[in-house]
Amino acid sequence: MKFFSFFFFVFLTFTSSCKLILNNSSDPTSQDFFLTNLLRAFLLSDPCLNFKTWKKTYGTGTFKTTGSDIITLSNGDYLVSGITQEYLIPGSSSGVTNAFAGSSGITLNTFLMRVSHTNGEILWVDYLGEAVNEKSYKPKLRKYSNGDISVAFIVTGASQPSPLNAKSGIGIPSLFVGRIREDGTRVWYTYFDSDSIGDYVVSALDLSNRLHVFIENLGSSGHDSFGDGPAILNATQGDPTDSDFIHLAVSENGNMIFQSYFSSAGNDFVFGAEANANGLFITGATNQSVFGTTHPSPNDQMPYVMKLSEIDGTILWYSYLGIAAEGGYGDPNRFLVKDDFIYTIGAARYTYGSPSEPIVAANGARKHFLFTKLNTSGAVHWNSFLGNATEDVLALTEADPLFLSSGQLLFRTQTTVTSGRFTSSPDISTGEGTGAYTLADVFINPLSGTFNRFHYTSNLVSPTQERTEVMREVCTGKLVRLNYTKFTTLPNPNPTQISIENVSLP
Repeated sequence: MKFFSFFFFVFLTFTSSCKLILNNSSDPTSQDFFLTNLLRAFLLSDPCLNFKTWKKTYGTGTFKTTGSDIITLSNGDYLVSGITQEYLIPGSSSGVTNAFAGSSGITLNTFLMRVSHTNGEILWVDYLGEAVNEKSYKPKLRKYSNGDISVAFIVTGASQPSPLNAKSGIGIPSLFVGRIREDGTRVWYTYFDSDSIGDYVVSALDLSNRLHVFIENLGSSGHDSFGDGPAILNATQGDPTDSDFIHLAVSENGNMIFQSYFSSAGNDFVFGAEANANGLFITGATNQSVFGTTHPSPNDQMPYVMKLSEIDGTILWYSYLGIAAEGGYGDPNRFLVKDDFIYTIGAARYTYGSPSEPIVAANGARKHFLFTKLNTSGAVHWNSFLGNATEDVLALTEADPLFLSSGQLLFRTQTTVTSGRFTSSPDISTGEGTGAYTLADVFINPLSGTFNRFHYTSNLVSPTQERTEVMREVCTGKLVRLNYTKFTTLPNPNPTQISIENVSLP
């Protein structure tokens, strides 16, 4: 409201000045025409003016449909990525460029879907190939400088027609990388093949329109690099059967620039990648020292944040997060890079440092969410713990953190299995949510790491549960949320469906 009032005051001041100028004109019609168009231009400049709240589901809920990311397009519409076992437009298997592969209700397909921001109506769908499986940390959509969208997925099945590089074979996992226009047509797409592709892939787009892809590289008979590009820059480390990653850089025209191993003597994971004017950053976990870094607790999985060179993937700095007493941080950690700062969210049972918000159970007793803020040089500014004194938090049910235009950090998650509450202390709590798997919106002061507010909302009746995968701020105080609904109590259930909703901040 303050935002609108300020600009309305500016508008009135400006129009008053214009009236003084126009009063010198003897043509009252020209005055009315000028002021009418000025008012129209002012109103159209407010992105919240035509914002409508709505919620719409996709997928019947009979089979599996999940989302991985949602972004806003130039006219405000939403583009969604994910996987599905059924036609997203009922009765239609066709897509903009490629059709649904395999049998509806059986075959997993990767998809892109554009929906109207005014009511959620599907405007177009495209299918990018059969999916290998679903993972808890899911691929993101990125934007080139001209607004085109980059995609990077692991696919199997048959090669689609006319790629830059053909897929090696049916039933063999391959890395699909593409550049897509807002209308769904493909500028280019390509396949990169290796016999050692695993399950995880993340990507980031740097300021030079280079797409950086980090893809799991498993050793069965060794760690095979990709044959569709230049020779790999370095050698893998450790056991030939452990889990490494390969870092690929792809030009804006679809050609591989370089590939290099991200590797240690143990198992290495990359869960997030982000790039901005301050560089290229990744987050993940490893149980050994990666290429010249010093692991603080070898053999224990420890989360890290690292800055890499966009030119050749060299590690510029690293920061391992946590302490040896934890005995291994197993869960993937969420990741946000905003201007000069990096925010990560993981899970831990032991306190360390001097947290802004302390742990609320005895050390080692209960799993808490762990928030950490670093600068883009790797120095830790604060950490904070969010938890319940008698119950573990529900890790892997949280959305990526969101930095709001109000200056707050927003975190949304399911809470606990029984009480549905955190016993950490915010300045204020709102909402009437109760019961198991309550949804919580946690507002955090990014300067200090303290909790401003918790807002609780009841979840769906068990065993049906909903969680938010991705949040984007559409305009001040207005969000779009990509949600995931499951219909059984199993960890990785069929059936599932997704929903998109326009909402105001609680």
